[in-house]
Amino acid sequence: MNVLNFVKGENLQQTGIRQQGRAQRQQRVHSAAWELFGTRGYDATSVRDIAAAAGVSVGTVANIGDKATLFLDVMEENAFALVGGALERLSGEPVGTSLTLAAEIWGVFQPSLTWIVDNPELTRAYLISYLRAGGGHATSVGQVDVICAGLAARCVEHSGGVPGAPEALLAASAIYAVFFSTAFSLAGGLGSAGDAAQWMRDLITQQTRPFERAGISAGVSS
Repeated sequence: MNVLNFVKGENLQQTGIRQQGRAQRQQRVHSAAWELFGTRGYDATSVRDIAAAAGVSVGTVANIGDKATLFLDVMEENAFALVGGALERLSGEPVGTSLTLAAEIWGVFQPSLTWIVDNPELTRAYLISYLRAGGGHATSVGQVDVICAGLAARCVEHSGGVPGAPEALLAASAIYAVFFSTAFSLAGGLGSAGDAAQWMRDLITQQTRPFERAGISAGVSS
């Protein structure tokens, strides 16, 4: 074997090991941060607390992110996992006759709205952190696109339309935008949980009506 190629191979292997180690440490830090923020709240959790719970140094945590960045990261990771997980399960199911498209999509967002209602202080802290970050926190950008694309694909499955239809993506984007604003309204104490849920259901019904299968009554309750 060429000596130069051998050295390159060794370097690549070592780089891979280091990257894997960093990824594992980041996962431990994020898991510890999520647990502590959830049990203690944002204000009562420190970077030192997170480091101790993750079994790493304070410097390691600081290299991954400051407290505000970690909070936004783990809140968004878990929020998107909740919505994305429900959407992924739905995408694996064939279009049937028992549920309307509106009911299916409501089922994607209902668990997240329930979590928000059950965790008002944590949601409020997220709203404040998000606004302080200028609304441009990078973690959320690609995930929103994935969710909207998944919702649009489900609309097309029901309607039998063309995959990637712009009207389906527009409807999906409107639904997600209302979900986002509903979450922030609840975090800000504007309106009741029941009113917010009804508003969300009505909007979903309106946006999915053009994609419902023929002969199916549009709406969350079929």
